[in-house]
Amino acid sequence: MPFWTYILHCNAGVFYTGHTDDLDRRVADHKAGRFKGFSKRFLPVELVWAQEFSTREEAKAAEKQIKGWSRKKKLALIRGDWPEISRLAKKKSSPSTSSGQTGFVVAGSVMDQLRDSAAQAHPRECCGILLGGGGRITRAYPTQNVHPAPETHFEIDPQALIDAHRAAREGGPQVIGYYHSHPTGYAVPSERDRAMASGDGRIWAIIAREEITFWRDSPDAFEPLSYNVFEG
Repeated sequence: MPFWTYILHCNAGVFYTGHTDDLDRRVADHKAGRFKGFSKRFLPVELVWAQEFSTREEAKAAEKQIKGWSRKKKLALIRGDWPEISRLAKKKSSPSTSSGQTGFVVAGSVMDQLRDSAAQAHPRECCGILLGGGGRITRAYPTQNVHPAPETHFEIDPQALIDAHRAAREGGPQVIGYYHSHPTGYAVPSERDRAMASGDGRIWAIIAREEITFWRDSPDAFEPLSYNVFEG
């Protein structure tokens, strides 16, 4: 069963973002004013953007991400203007998907490196290791994607992981987490990401069209994280 994230253009120029498993019916219900609240108060409404996902969790995560975007960024998404979305993303120092989880900072050079790695690997997924310590991510260490289907999956080279953990034990930078890209998707954990997650509490960075979000791999689910960027 497909699921959808969608945006409605409402009266007074405001936007409404939601998700559903029946796009046609949901839009018809919005237009008929069957839902109490925001969309009913701003009738009439028109569907201006929708994206299909394979799971409800992916659709909900995309909805949450888009709801945190600025009006300019939503307009760029509706136009399909990904260069403008990337430009706006680079101006922000923290992700729009924030659940109040804070406590770490990331070097600006790392943000640049993540975007460059994703661009160089496209249309394959890039992947690598996030290094640092003391609540700071100071380095992104790119690794080979050894998965046999790198266009849609990633697997960090096991030897690179072994070397990174050995270096940390010997006094080097700590393994804070991992990163990978979604060449054709959004910067939210996919169904495959959830299946791979170990719940070890480490941080995952996901890059999609230069948008970068950070997530805590908690035992029950991925938790979106807010962060600050420092020069470095």
